[in-house]
Amino acid sequence: MIKYSLVIVLSKQFVSLLESALRIYSPSDSEKDISNFLFNTMKDLGFSNIRIDSADNVIGEIGSGNPTLLLCGHMDTVPGELDVKSNNGTLSGRGAVDAKSSLISMISAASSFCNNLPLGRIIVAAVTNEEGNGSGIREFLKSNIMPDFAIFGEPSGIEKITIGYKGRLSLKIICNTPSVHASAPWMSKNAIEELYLIWNDIKNNFPNEHSNHYKQVTACITKIIGGNADNVMPGVCELTCDVRFPYRYESNKILDKIQTIVNENNNNNSDSSYLLEILDSTPAFEASKSSLISRALGRSIIHHLDIKPQFVHKTGTGDMNVLGNSLQIPVVTYGPGNPHLSHTSNENISIDEFLMSIEIYKTAITNLIHLYGQN
Repeated sequence: MIKYSLVIVLSKQFVSLLESALRIYSPSDSEKDISNFLFNTMKDLGFSNIRIDSADNVIGEIGSGNPTLLLCGHMDTVPGELDVKSNNGTLSGRGAVDAKSSLISMISAASSFCNNLPLGRIIVAAVTNEEGNGSGIREFLKSNIMPDFAIFGEPSGIEKITIGYKGRLSLKIICNTPSVHASAPWMSKNAIEELYLIWNDIKNNFPNEHSNHYKQVTACITKIIGGNADNVMPGVCELTCDVRFPYRYESNKILDKIQTIVNENNNNNSDSSYLLEILDSTPAFEASKSSLISRALGRSIIHHLDIKPQFVHKTGTGDMNVLGNSLQIPVVTYGPGNPHLSHTSNENISIDEFLMSIEIYKTAITNLIHLYGQN
């Protein structure tokens, strides 16, 4: 009865932590408040060597020695604040799915080992700017922490393990033309229309030859800035686009094609100029589903859910890409929530699923220690 009561108390505590985290609006580049909250949370839960680095990442540790397991989640969200509500067994709010539920679940699971980790070390890293330029995970890599294994917290649904992410290119194309009065459009080229023509060329160079979206190269416009007056034909336009590409596909091939299109337009238009800028580049990544960390997490899912886990590939890009490619260690991504609700106005997480993910993380840690000892 005492143990059962303790479980109820801890469950309420962890749900309260998640709700508190959701109430702190933390879009990328505005994470200071939630960073301080997570620092104090780790302190209250009994973590050691807690620190906040120059990127506002919060890092806490449990135990010492080998193996070192990194549990990494991001504290930032996309812009767009949502009301935090508890209703019919769910919590809703910005970050409820992507990805504060995963982060708080990891912190909660790790805290259960604060006084009884039988072997090795757990490092929990709450990083910033995952939804932005990835500066948080890149700053973390500068710390020279060398984990043996890593789990990244992102929504997959508690029965699925993510082992693959596409790569990403964030590009800006700028067009400059002579600006003229809107009543005389024949005197010059319209910068907005010119970029639209270039965009059509780019899209036509990357046809979707695969029915599997993960294997496709996809591109979409994410931002257009052009025009400054109702009666002036735009002389400057900036187009930002997002390109995703599969594992083993070289980003240089994409850049070469786009640069060729831009160069051809420069050569063929003496009164217009075009410039390509690379804003961000992240290679694709695939993890092994037979690694110790994959097996440890998979066995935990089987134990708690009595189903065989699904190993999935996602069309997005995450911090696993950056650390996995840099450190070349066994990694996976896992977390509660329906990923299709990410970045939407309907972000919500089942409280039962959130609490179950804590138990799955805990058992995965125990399994990993056991498997590591066998090897």
